[in-house]
Amino acid sequence: MLELIIYGIGFFVLTLLLQYLLSKFRKDGNQGDSAIWVGNNAIIVICIFGIMQHNIDYFAAITGFIVADGVTKCYQNKL
Repeated sequence: MLELIIYGIGFFVLTLLLQYLLSKFRKDGNQGDSAIWVGNNAIIVICIFGIMQHNIDYFAAITGFIVADGVTKCYQNKL
């Protein structure tokens, strides 16, 4: 159970950090078709890794990613 929590929190923090850094480097923002580490494409990639490795912990990582992605989208909409 602790491992699931660590994966969820780890991906939450990692996603927030990566999306922040990418928004600073990409002047037009990290949105649209050329976005990196956001949206459904990243969720699909994480799911595929979890299925290929037969590791349930990736689903906790997906939860952390989805929450962080939502937080980032809300924050960007307020700017």
